[in-house]
Amino acid sequence: MTQKYDNPLSDMNKIKADLMSLFCESEDLTNLITPGHCFDTPYIEGAVTDNSCAVFVETYLTKIENQRIKEVGIDITVVCHMDSVVLSDEEKTYYESIDVYGNRVDSAVQIINSSILNLKQNYSIGSMNLLDKNPLEQYVLPGTGFYGKVLHYTYQAFYQRSNKSRQVIF
Repeated sequence: MTQKYDNPLSDMNKIKADLMSLFCESEDLTNLITPGHCFDTPYIEGAVTDNSCAVFVETYLTKIENQRIKEVGIDITVVCHMDSVVLSDEEKTYYESIDVYGNRVDSAVQIINSSILNLKQNYSIGSMNLLDKNPLEQYVLPGTGFYGKVLHYTYQAFYQRSNKSRQVIF
């Protein structure tokens, strides 16, 4: 009997939703980006207002190894208004006590990366890793007053199998 495999794009939004949920569960991260949000589209206009911060998650298919294995790329962007980038002395003391250093953006990307490193990976072939080349890039929107950084990850996974119990494969 031949096993049926779904379209390799079928679980891309589920991956984003799971990561967004993971980030929203991190009190250390939500304290850094509040009153901002976590979004599944990388559009800052209308999403981030005033001096807010936000996390954007985007997924894309980078490679199809064969009819069962795919490689998924994930970009996680942290953006803060320049008025919010500097941590207060109290915030700085707290985050340094948990070995997180730098401004609000730097601190957020460290917490995000730690969250991803601690993921319990159920179905992936290996783990979700930062890209070897250019894993972290600066993100600046000229004239908008926003600054940020983008983390680039990749992982290999099986196509989502056709059955009643659908789960993200990472």
